[in-house]
Amino acid sequence: MGDIISFYNTRKKVVCMCKILKKIHKKTADQLLKTYGVYNTLPIDLEKLAKGIGISVLPADFSEIEKKLGKKDILGMVLTDGDNAAIFYKQDTTENRLRFTVAHELAHCCHIDPNNCKTPHIEYRIDENEKDEIEKQMDIFAGELLMPLHKIKEIYISLPVPSAVTMAKLFKVSVSVMEARLNYLKISHFNKKGEPIAYE
Repeated sequence: MGDIISFYNTRKKVVCMCKILKKIHKKTADQLLKTYGVYNTLPIDLEKLAKGIGISVLPADFSEIEKKLGKKDILGMVLTDGDNAAIFYKQDTTENRLRFTVAHELAHCCHIDPNNCKTPHIEYRIDENEKDEIEKQMDIFAGELLMPLHKIKEIYISLPVPSAVTMAKLFKVSVSVMEARLNYLKISHFNKKGEPIAYE
């Protein structure tokens, strides 16, 4: 991770036209899933998706860069330089959190303007309760990637009881992420306490 900091700090920042970012710019989650052959995987195969796009996904220790940036609890980061792009996630994280972090950073990759960004370019995800509107939108996009509506419907009708806990296990996300997605879509379900959440 130290190499990333020194590389980022010493490079002259110039306008880039990253080929990887260009090919996914403004793509929807659904378009990504279809284009890279993971539309019908369950759980969604994020490794295959990232590899197909050409983005490396690597574990990292963020302690040094947190000091440099004056930030705490960085969970994930996107670093682009010219035609290279990589997503880094906090090492020793749980699988569910790792998957959501990677999906969230992929969302950022789709929304970075490849014709108007500086290289190297960096985006990061922080563990925080209060999020700005952009981060909220990236979380929604991550939810669409990890829990696409067509797969939710497919699983939902197959379950005798539409439990967020059961669905979270199948999609390999946390129960809170699953509940947030179901609530966003206004789909009735039983929450982690076994309480019915009803929508008309």
